[in-house]
Amino acid sequence: MTVPPSTQSSAPNPRLRERSASFGRNLENERDRGHDLARPRRGRVLDTDIAGVVAALLTCVIGLWARHGGVSALTHGWASAATALTQLSGLGASIIGLAGVFLVARPKSLERAFGLDRLFVWHRYLGETMAILVAAHVGFGIVEWAQGNAGYWSSLQDATGRQPYMAGATVGALLVGFVTLSSLRSIRQRFAYETWYFLHLSAYFALAVSFSHQIVSGADFATDTVARWFWIGLHVVVLAALLWGRLFPSLRAMTNPMRVVHTSRLSDDTVSIRLGGRALQRQTAEAGQFFLLRPLRRDLWWQTHPFSLAAAPTTRGLEFSIKARGDASNALTELPRHTAVAVEGPYGICTPDVAHGRKMVFVAGGIGIAPIRALLQRLTPDSEPVVLYRARRAEDLVHLEELRELAERNGGAVHTLVGPTATMAHRDPFGGGALRKIVPDVAERVAVLCGPERLLY
Repeated sequence: MTVPPSTQSSAPNPRLRERSASFGRNLENERDRGHDLARPRRGRVLDTDIAGVVAALLTCVIGLWARHGGVSALTHGWASAATALTQLSGLGASIIGLAGVFLVARPKSLERAFGLDRLFVWHRYLGETMAILVAAHVGFGIVEWAQGNAGYWSSLQDATGRQPYMAGATVGALLVGFVTLSSLRSIRQRFAYETWYFLHLSAYFALAVSFSHQIVSGADFATDTVARWFWIGLHVVVLAALLWGRLFPSLRAMTNPMRVVHTSRLSDDTVSIRLGGRALQRQTAEAGQFFLLRPLRRDLWWQTHPFSLAAAPTTRGLEFSIKARGDASNALTELPRHTAVAVEGPYGICTPDVAHGRKMVFVAGGIGIAPIRALLQRLTPDSEPVVLYRARRAEDLVHLEELRELAERNGGAVHTLVGPTATMAHRDPFGGGALRKIVPDVAERVAVLCGPERLLY
């Protein structure tokens, strides 16, 4: 299989070839590679299980609302209807908010089945839905109060402190709106990730300060002991999941860190780092997964950064290829040996199991080649992997010689596309027509894409 002339790259840098070859010389030497780490258990949660839980929660919410006269209130005038809709939208916003928090608690059963990236997508959809329901809740509530008070100004005074616990609820609603707006892609890109992340955490505070007004002022809980304790129980379960899935793993990783045992420079701005130590003995991992790394240095300990494994995980250590792309990644490329690093994970379900005995095609951009290198080390000959490797410069084609060796060992090939897109014959080198020229059976293969957003979308 050959690449059309318009997509062929220039010859790789000889120094880069030498560096990449040094990684592949001992590829078949199992003693040098070490023994494979134990693989994480695959999640057993099914789509139908998720659907069942969602249906049960909706039944509980609508049942609570109907039990306290919500349905009949819709037909007793505008004021009663506004009251009923205020209650329903408030219940819906709360239960959806709890579900969103539960997802980011990273429960292993869900993460192992669906992957952390999908959980975050669901979390975003739930967050946007919650924001809409909170806005509806506030709107219907103002209309409801205006009907029974001296107008909208009096209702605003009630919402901002005159009524018990309402000031906290108002602050919570404003924070939900602020977090939702700041999460829009056009706005989020204006913030540094760390800034946006800590702003996003205020959504947890919003849920917390809104809780009291639900229990004390909510018609569904103020006079119904069973409903009140059921609602409190849901919040306790979600809080416990958050502590178990987020806080405790972070504390364990920080108190029992791994250490940098080897570093090597792959190019002028890319470094290979291998982590090891006693904590590795209890670690599970598989090629294609990623970890959250937190260097335990004074200027970096409060930040976590996701990095995919750049090699199949073994008892020699966890290897990552890190490209300097900002302040944080620049600092990571300069970590000296023996630096302590808190490691959380593994996460992700794009492992060799995704092949299912079928042929594979990989599309990688820049340092996105790292997890593909790890996967190639685990694939079997029936995969016949084809790798399409995109980079702006020939010097950025790290691991190239080893990738070719790994692909050819399994009956595949590596094709490189180098240079600015504007200089190529195809403005979209990964469009359907261009892909079929390089990989005629691409539609029959399992495709894995890894790279920057502009490549994936």
